[in-house]
Parts: sequence; C-alpha cells; structure tokens
Amino acid sequence: MFKFNLLALAIALPISVVAPAAAAGAFDDLSAGAGVSTLGYGVDLNAQFNDHFSATVGYNAFSISGDESTDEVSYKGDLKFNNTSLKLNWHPMGGGFHVSAGLVMGDISAAVTGMPLAGGVYEFNGVEYSAADVGQLRGRVEIKDSVAPYVGVGYRSRGEGLGFFADLGVISAKTSVQLHATGLASDPQFQKDLEQERRELEDKIDLSVYPVLGLGVMYRF
Repeated sequence: MFKFNLLALAIALPISVVAPAAAAGAFDDLSAGAGVSTLGYGVDLNAQFNDHFSATVGYNAFSISGDESTDEVSYKGDLKFNNTSLKLNWHPMGGGFHVSAGLVMGDISAAVTGMPLAGGVYEFNGVEYSAADVGQLRGRVEIKDSVAPYVGVGYRSRGEGLGFFADLGVISAKTSVQLHATGLASDPQFQKDLEQERRELEDKIDLSVYPVLGLGVMYRF
C-alpha cells in the first residue's frame, strides 16, 4: 500500500503542473492509435498538453492457450488479457521520445486443467497419488491485484496525419494460483501435498516483472 501511494503521488504531481495547460487547449492536439503489444491487441488515445507532457489512455484484449509443467504434472489452460492503461508521458527533448509512468488496470487470468505426465499418477510433495484417487485437477491463475504500476519509454510521431508509436516497459504484478481436486477432498495429507504443488506452480509462473513491448500506427488530428 505504501509503494502504491508513492506511485499515485508521483503521477498526481506532474498532472497538477500540466493541468492548466491542458485546460487551455490540450485537446487541440489529439491522436488515436491501434496496435499490438504483450498486453494484447489494443487501441489508444493520446492528448498532448504541451511540448513536454502528454497522457495516453489505452485498452487491450487478447487470449491464448498454453502449457506449463512442474516435474510431475502438465497443465493446460487458456490465458486471457482484458485491461486498460493510463500513462503520463514526459518528453524531455520536446519531441516524440518520452518516459512514461502509469497504471495498468484489469484482468489477466487463466483456467487450468492438470494431467499426470506418465504412469497414471500424480506426485505432490514427494507423495504419489493415482489419477483415479485425485480425480480431475482444476486450477485458476490470475493477477492478485487489479491495478499494477507501469514504467517505460516510448516514441510517438509528432507530425500531423499518419505516424507510428512504440512502447517498451514493465509492469509489476503478483500471480495467484488456485488448485482443486475432485477426489480425496477430506484427506488432510493430500490437501497439504496439493498445497505444496500449488506453491511450486505459483513460483514458476510468477509475473512479478512482466515486460511490455508494443508497436502500432496512429493518426494525429
């Protein structure tokens, strides 16, 4: 919470500085873009406050199927992105290059089904369980927090008409994994071993630093 408050303050201070300029005529310099990034396919809207500050609001969505494995279990799932971003951009040289700070808000989640890799058994925490005893193993992977901080650099064409934009940055996000089995639900040892497997999977697919790379075209009005 303390780190989040610092980020909010860091964003709010420059906004308070450029707000009068924005009110005076920022919306005379607008551009709209469309592109693709590691957050999904998206669209955005950029408002240039003055030579040194601008703001960008974007929306991205994407879905993909993938696999993830520990030593004993293979997981298959569908990953879905559905997020909105808000960035304040500082243009130190007054051109298209900028440094950005902001927030990414929304959902990143996956529905997961687990299968034993070989021999019809699962091994959780060094203990073997037959597939029949475990039943169906289901899980869910998601970002714990619906708001994640973003920092990065980028470029956006400043001329009128058609141009392009590019972004390179990172978001900081914590990953949560849930695992449930239809069998042995009342066995405390099984539940303990299943929890250990959940922790190992959560560590393996941790998104504590998620890279953001985006490219697209834009039109300045």
